[in-house]
Amino acid sequence: MPSVELRGAGVSWKLILPERQAAVLGARRPRATLAIRSERGEETLSLPVAVAKALERSLADRSEPPSSRAELVYVLSEVEGNCARRRVESLLDRRDYSSQEMERKLRDDGYPGRLCSELVARYAEAKLIDDRRYADVFVRSKLSAGWGRRRIELELARRGIEVGELPGWPYDYLDPEDEGERAFEVALRRSFRGRDPYAQCVRFLMGRGFSGAVASSAARRVLDEDDGGS
Repeated sequence: MPSVELRGAGVSWKLILPERQAAVLGARRPRATLAIRSERGEETLSLPVAVAKALERSLADRSEPPSSRAELVYVLSEVEGNCARRRVESLLDRRDYSSQEMERKLRDDGYPGRLCSELVARYAEAKLIDDRRYADVFVRSKLSAGWGRRRIELELARRGIEVGELPGWPYDYLDPEDEGERAFEVALRRSFRGRDPYAQCVRFLMGRGFSGAVASSAARRVLDEDDGGS
């Protein structure tokens, strides 16, 4: 592994960067290692690779290396905060995130939990992360895609948002009494063939988030329409 070793008056440290590896779907992001030796003994810290590289540059730019563990850790905390902020802004440039999604992203990168929580709270206070805005856009896009109410509520909950906290839900977004018609229209876009097209249709609609009763009723209507048109 590539490494950089430096020494101050009362502390020494080694930065170890991971070897380049092909990206594997679902794999944990590679981490760098900061090994510190000081009056407190030896310790090893796991860092995001971006932080390790930025720390290496920051230490190289100093006229003198840190003279103590406390000074080294202070430099690390400054670099870590700057890298985390850049990471948040880079992610937000691509799309919106819920607070929980963003915090999970940062934690998965390897940033400390306290820093993740504080940073997300700061961006939420500035309305750059806004769970209500995120939920509003999410709900409208998924309704257009033919999702049922249950799946929308479940997926928002997985992102840390209780849909009941969204102003106007559900009546400003959909008519709960009209779920059957929506399910029927969604099912009409698909073709169900084989031994049991009714069961296929029901499974499809329930996977989209419609209740079993709504899916069953819509499936019967779809099959009746197919029979009538044949």
